[in-house]
Amino acid sequence: MKILIFGAGPFGSLYAYLLHKAGNDVTVLARNEHYKFLQESGVVLINEFTQEKIIEKMKVVDSLGEDDSYDLVIVLMRKNSIKNILPVLSNNKNIQNILFMGNNALGFDGYLNWLPKEKVLFGFPGGGGSRINHIVHYVDSEKPHGKRLPITIGEVDGEIRERTRQIQNLFETSGVPVNIVEEMDSWLKYHVAFVHPIGGALLKCGDNYKLAKDKEIIRTYIRAVNEGSKVLKALGYKKSYNVKLKFFQWFPEALLIKILTQVFNSKFAEVAMMMHANAAKDEMIELGNEFKTLKNQTSIETPNLDELISCIPSN
Repeated sequence: MKILIFGAGPFGSLYAYLLHKAGNDVTVLARNEHYKFLQESGVVLINEFTQEKIIEKMKVVDSLGEDDSYDLVIVLMRKNSIKNILPVLSNNKNIQNILFMGNNALGFDGYLNWLPKEKVLFGFPGGGGSRINHIVHYVDSEKPHGKRLPITIGEVDGEIRERTRQIQNLFETSGVPVNIVEEMDSWLKYHVAFVHPIGGALLKCGDNYKLAKDKEIIRTYIRAVNEGSKVLKALGYKKSYNVKLKFFQWFPEALLIKILTQVFNSKFAEVAMMMHANAAKDEMIELGNEFKTLKNQTSIETPNLDELISCIPSN
């Protein structure tokens, strides 16, 4: 399978390396100075748990031509950047399949206005990190030497097709677990309700370790997640398959505060949450606006969610 990774950020670089290492034909698309860096130095990754440094040379391009041919394009970019590449993807008729992996609260229409439904599917990566001076700092498990976090994928209509299984096999033979879900749109919406207020809480405190010590902001975060879930439930979206969200429904608030105190007081939170919050404020603003669009379709009040979203600076 000939693969193009569109976006050389933390996940694009990590999955490009893992797929390449497993023997797949992988090309990375990068732009400007990062393209030059990859040409000269290769993909450089640092596992923030183990401090293992990986340097791997692989094929890199700085554009997608109309006549270029790939079996699979994996798009790993922030939501606010996607609109800029949809015309480029649309102009190429040789691409067989496109997997968009990232945050999305407003559904698939914006993508399907440019691309045929039979060509696209959606997903979300597992873990987190940031690219600093061309070097990717990442974690892909919740603790040192832990099991790699799975990616989640699903078709627009929920069907599990031969290509769905092929993509699952592609990742799993590269050491990346895969969860396939039927309601990918709902999964992504509930995921935004779960993670977006984390960004506001982190930026309000300025540091994940400070957040771990602030029970009131953690309480606000818990209530913000529940408010967001109520909005989505009122709009008819099915509960996410994400077990972590069920904890917010089942566990008493005091116990959740204890659990989240430990979560935020961790290296995983520092790399997967805080680094991302600092680097992706533009995406968080867009996601906040998207979720407001959903909320405005209901009469549900979301004071805690609104408070945390207001903590994300506009520049």
